Amino acid sequence: MAGKKSEFDKVFSAWDILVIAFGAMIGWGWVVSSGDWITRGGVIGAAIGFALGGVMVFFVGLTYAELTAAMPQCGGEHVFSYKAMGPIGSYICTWAIVLGYVSVVCFEACALPTIITYIYPKFLQGYLYTVAGFDIYASWLAVAIIVAIFITYINIKGAKTAALLQTILTVVIGGVGILLIVASVVTGDASNLDGQMFNGDSTGEIFKTILRVAVTTPFFFIGFDVIPQAAEEINVPLKKIGKIMILSIVLAVLFYALIIIGVGYVMNSSEVAASMDGSGLVTADAMAKAFNSSIMSKVLIVGGMCGIVTSWNSFLIGGSRAMYSMAESYMIPKTFAKLHKKHKTPVNALYLIGFLSVLAPLAGRKMLVWIVDAGNFGCCLAYCMVSLSFLILRKKAPDMKRPYKVKHYKIVGALAVLMSGFMVVMYIVPNSGSALVWQEWAMAGGWSLLGVVFFIICKLKYKEKFASHVDVLIDDEIVDEKENREEEVKAAIELVMAEEDETKFVQPIAFNYNLPVNIAFGTGKVAQTGELTKPYGKKALIVTGRNSAKKSGLYDKVNDSLKAAGLETALFDKVAQNPLTTTAMEGAEFAKANGCDVVVAIGGGSIMDCAKAIAFLALNDGDINDYIFGRKVSDTALPLVLIPTTCGTGSEGNGFAVLTNPENGDKKSLRCNAIVAKVSIVDPDCMKTMPKHVLAAVGFDALCHCMEAYTSKISQPFTDALALYAIDLIAHNLVDVYKGRGTQESWEKITLASTIGGMVINTAGVTLAHGMEHPASGLKDIVHGKGLAALTPVIIEASYKGDHFKFAKIARIFGGITADDLAPKIRTLLKNLDLDVKLSDLGIEEKDIPWMAENCMKVSAASIANNPVVFTQEEIAEIYKKAM
Repeated sequence: MAGKKSEFDKVFSAWDILVIAFGAMIGWGWVVSSGDWITRGGVIGAAIGFALGGVMVFFVGLTYAELTAAMPQCGGEHVFSYKAMGPIGSYICTWAIVLGYVSVVCFEACALPTIITYIYPKFLQGYLYTVAGFDIYASWLAVAIIVAIFITYINIKGAKTAALLQTILTVVIGGVGILLIVASVVTGDASNLDGQMFNGDSTGEIFKTILRVAVTTPFFFIGFDVIPQAAEEINVPLKKIGKIMILSIVLAVLFYALIIIGVGYVMNSSEVAASMDGSGLVTADAMAKAFNSSIMSKVLIVGGMCGIVTSWNSFLIGGSRAMYSMAESYMIPKTFAKLHKKHKTPVNALYLIGFLSVLAPLAGRKMLVWIVDAGNFGCCLAYCMVSLSFLILRKKAPDMKRPYKVKHYKIVGALAVLMSGFMVVMYIVPNSGSALVWQEWAMAGGWSLLGVVFFIICKLKYKEKFASHVDVLIDDEIVDEKENREEEVKAAIELVMAEEDETKFVQPIAFNYNLPVNIAFGTGKVAQTGELTKPYGKKALIVTGRNSAKKSGLYDKVNDSLKAAGLETALFDKVAQNPLTTTAMEGAEFAKANGCDVVVAIGGGSIMDCAKAIAFLALNDGDINDYIFGRKVSDTALPLVLIPTTCGTGSEGNGFAVLTNPENGDKKSLRCNAIVAKVSIVDPDCMKTMPKHVLAAVGFDALCHCMEAYTSKISQPFTDALALYAIDLIAHNLVDVYKGRGTQESWEKITLASTIGGMVINTAGVTLAHGMEHPASGLKDIVHGKGLAALTPVIIEASYKGDHFKFAKIARIFGGITADDLAPKIRTLLKNLDLDVKLSDLGIEEKDIPWMAENCMKVSAASIANNPVVFTQEEIAEIYKKAM
C-alpha cells in the first residue's frame, strides 16, 4: 500500500518522550499508597514486589519497543494490531486503550482539587450536591474545570508546549522524591526497619505477601505506552525510541522502590500504622519526619500534585492520538482526524477529551474511580493484544525492518502475553483483589456498546473507506541510525572531500568581479543618515511602506537626521509587498514634481526595490518594462541611500530591483549598476521591529540567495567564499533569533548574512528557486519567502546531481553528510521556522501551473540557465506539481 507523508511536526526530543512516559507512570499513588504497600508486604518485601511487577511489565514493554521502532506511526496499538489482526482486532484494541486514556484524564481532573484539601483544609467552599457519597463543592468544581481547560489548551498549543510542561513537572516530582530519599538516608535509622522488612512468619508467607504487592504493581506502570501513540512526532532515531521506552519503565520501578524504602527507613511500623489511621498520606508524613517540619509534608504533596498533572498530560496526548488514528482509518467520525492548522495537534480529539474532563468533576470522584478501573482493564486488554501482535508479526512479516529487534522473541512474546493476560484475568476473577465491581462492568459495557454503535455507523457511512490504512513514510533522517554508520559516514566524508579537492585543480580560475557598493554596517549607524546622505543631494525623497517605518519611529529618526544635516525631505509612502511597475512610475513622477535629487529608502526588499526603480525612472524616460527586458539600456539614476529594516532580501547590497507588471503578472528584475546604493546603512537594531513571521520569511530568502549564488553556474571564488560564510551565519543563528533566544551578536550575524546574500547574487545571480518563485508571487501576490519555502526543498532534490559537491558542502553546514542530505535538512529548518508550507497552502492551484511554467521561461531565463541542472518547461511544471 502506498505511503503518505506525516502531517505531524517532529518536535519531541529523547528527553521529551522519556518524561512523557515516566510522568504518565508516576501519578499520585506514590504519595497515598506507600503505607498500604508496606502493610501488605513489608518495606523490603514491597520494594521487591515492585521489582517483580516491573519485570512483568518489562516484557510487555519489550514488545512495544520493537513494534514502535518498526512502525513509528501515530496511534501505536492501532497500527500494530491492524497489521497483525486486521480491522476488527485493531478496532477492539484501540477502542480499549482510548477508554483507558480518557478515564485517567477524567479521573485526574477530580484528583487534583481533592489533593488541595490536604494542603488547605478550608479550601472546600459552597456545597452544591452529593454523588455516591462524595460531596461536590463550588470551589472544588471551579479548580477542576479551570485546570482541565488549561491542560487542554496547552495540548492544543502544540506537542512541544505540552512536553515543556511535562518536563517542568517531572523535574519537580524527581526533585521531591530525591529530597525524601536523601533525607531518609541522613535522618533515618535502620532500626525503623525492625519488624517491617517483610510481612509473614515463614518463607512461604513472605513470598505470598510479596506476590500480593507484585500483582497490583503493573497497574501503576500503565503509561509507557503513550510513546507509540505520538511516534510520528518523535525526532529521535528509531532504535533509540525502543531503548527510551524500556528506560522509562526501569526508572519508574526504581522511583517506586526507593520511595518505599525511604519511607520505611524514616518511620517505624507503629508510625506507619498511625499515619494510615490518620491522614493516610504516609509518604507525606515520612517527609515531615525526615525534615522535622510539617511544611515539607506539603512540599511532597505538591510533588504528588505534579504527578497528577503529568499523568493527565501524558494520557491526554495518548488519547487524542489514538482517536486520531482511528479517525484516519474511518473507524470513528473523520472529524477527529483534523489537525490544528498551525500547531499540528489533533484538535477535535483534544476538544472532545478536554470537554469530557470539564464535565467529569460534575459526576464526583467516586463515579470516576469506577471509570478509571474500567479504563485500566481496557489498557491491560490492549497490552495483551499488542503482545499477541508482536508474536503474530514475527511470523506474518519476518522481513519487516526492525531497528530495535528483541532477542529470543518467542520467550519474550510468550511472557508478555502471559503477564498482560494475567492482568486482564485479575480484573475478571472475583475476589482477586482487583476484580471489577458491577458499576465498573457497567462502565466497560457502556463503552463497548458505544464502540459497536460507532462501528456500525462508520461502516455504513464510509463504506469501503472504513478500516482503511495507509502507512506513513518514515523520515530518512530518523531511519538513518548514524551511531551504527560511523565508518560509512567517515568514508563518505573522505570520498567527498577527496573528489572536491580533485575538482579544484580541474577547474581553471578566471573571473571578473565588480560591486561598487558602500556598506555602513553597525548598531546605531542609522543615526548618521543625514551626514552619510549629504554628499549626494539637497532634497531627499524618503520612500517607505504605508505604516511600519512610522509606527516604529524609524521614519522620524531618519527624517530628523536628514533635516539636521541641512537636507529638505518629501515622503512617498505608497509601496506595498511585491512592488508594481506602476507604483515605481508614480513615485518617479512625485520625485520630479518635488525637485528631489537623492532617494532614501526605509524598509524591506519591496521598498528598497521600488526606491531603486523610482531613482532610475526619475532620470530615464519611457516604459520601465523596456529596461527590465533589455530593449533599452541606461546607466543613470538618482543617488540612492538604502536603510533595510528586514534581514533577508539583500537589496541593499546589489543593483537589482524586482518589480511586478500588474497588466500581465510578469515579475522580473531591473538590473544595472546605476541603482547600486551610494551608501547602504545596515543597522541590526533596525531589524528588531520585524514580526516573527516576517523574520522567518526574509531570513529564509537570505539563505536562498547565498545557496543559489554558491551553486550558480556563474559563481566565482569571491562569491563562493562570501556565500559559504553567510550560510554558516544563518544556519547557526536564524532559528535562535526566530525563537526569541537570539543575542545582539546573533542579530548582527543574520543581518550581515542578509547583506552578503544581496552582494553575491549581484555577481553570481540566482538560480531556479527564485526563477520559479517569481511567477508564483507575481500571480498570487504571496510572500516571497513563503514561496521559496514551498519550492526550495523540491528544487534541491531535482538539482543537486548537477553539482553534487557544492550541495554536499552546504549539507554539512546544516549537519548532513552528502548532497542528498540537504533537502531533508532544509525541511527541518523550515519546520523550526514555522515555514513548512506547500504551494497549495499559498493559494496556488494546479490549473495555475501551465501559466507559471510558461511565465518562468519568459521572465527567469537567466535563473534557469544558472541552475546546476537546466530544466525544460515541462520539467519545471512537474517540479511545481511536486511542491503543491
